[in-house]
Amino acid sequence: MFKKLLLVGAIFTGMASFGQEVDFGIQAGYTNVEGKSSNSLDNISSSGNSSGFYVGALADFTLSENFHLQPSVNYANADEVNFLVVPVLAQYYIENSGFYLQAGPQATLILDDVSIAGVDVLNTFGLDLAFGAGYEINSNFFVEAKYSLELTNRFSKEIRDAADTENVEVDSQFNALSIGLGYKF
Repeated sequence: MFKKLLLVGAIFTGMASFGQEVDFGIQAGYTNVEGKSSNSLDNISSSGNSSGFYVGALADFTLSENFHLQPSVNYANADEVNFLVVPVLAQYYIENSGFYLQAGPQATLILDDVSIAGVDVLNTFGLDLAFGAGYEINSNFFVEAKYSLELTNRFSKEIRDAADTENVEVDSQFNALSIGLGYKF
């Protein structure tokens, strides 16, 4: 875990040399995580929602007047499940309005044990596509909302292989809605 945080810090530091202007900040807000699972045998799908909060740090790289790149590292908790969420979002600022659109990849790591009887049930790492919008209240404060769609299957290889022996395909994703407030220094 410590190595992953060091890698994220090294990425932020390396990116700082490419941006014309870099602002750092903090952010926090509400998150709602929706888990979806399905199997091909019975054509059954299920879903459930968990609500919680997120808090984290960000770096905002100004690439041009209208384009920014904003990586961030956030701790999220939804119904006692702990996540580390690392989005890298390209932002397009709509001229003279304070509004911006954002999209990009997002890594999501489950920080809790996800095994039953010694068998990993879920992959701890997931890759998402995140997109949303925001508004700069002033040069320091902003509000934003984003939605992330998971692109990876969260069921572990052991679970997928066990299901495959029965000619069953299983799939699981976590999608999330986050609404929050941020402050740039």
